[in-house]
Amino acid sequence: MVVSKDSRVITSALSVSLSYDLARAPSDTRAVNQEQIDRALLDAVFQFAVEHPDPKITRFNDSMRNWGDVYQPVRQAYLPAADCLTAAVEGAESPAKEILALFETHKSQLFWEQSYKKEDNLVPDAMLANYGFAEVLGSRGPFVSNRIRAGIGIYGPGVHYPRHQHKAEEIYLPLSGTAKFTIGDISSERGPGNVAFVSSNTPHGFTVGPDQALIVYYLWQAGDLRQTSSFG
Repeated sequence: MVVSKDSRVITSALSVSLSYDLARAPSDTRAVNQEQIDRALLDAVFQFAVEHPDPKITRFNDSMRNWGDVYQPVRQAYLPAADCLTAAVEGAESPAKEILALFETHKSQLFWEQSYKKEDNLVPDAMLANYGFAEVLGSRGPFVSNRIRAGIGIYGPGVHYPRHQHKAEEIYLPLSGTAKFTIGDISSERGPGNVAFVSSNTPHGFTVGPDQALIVYYLWQAGDLRQTSSFG
């Protein structure tokens, strides 16, 4: 199935309103099919990027505006980390609240995944037990792009993500929760709205605070969008 060019340039207020109305609608009144859900999520991640004023995010806008035109449904799969969305919505402020609410509403209809397996012995077991991400744009769909990767990642309280690196440049934008990020040789505490930019092949990692999950909006570009990170 191919998405029309008009549906890619999702900048109208009506489109955004539809996405957020879906997030607020009672579960027993939502009669939308999977493609409609996925399109609402695409609207949200697209708008969040192109309307964000931080230059570290606007550098991704060309890739976002020209992501491609192919829709490829993905299967549903759930991970426990997605349960953290409910509390995050309650404590969030706009505009993070709206995108969190949309993902929370449809969390059981998404493909939650992890980049690592226990047998890889790359990340701690405690991380594998309480993290996951749901992708909207990327090489594996549901909206297929080899230029940009976008979605949300969830890391439970206290999760330690060891220092790693990859060729693609990356954005972590916390929507909820805090973590101590180390990017290159610089460490800093980051919370909602505090953008972390990771340049190509720069070692980076973080440790989530003990009281609340970290939920991030993420972007990748300029590299293999599914490269397995190297550690050490």
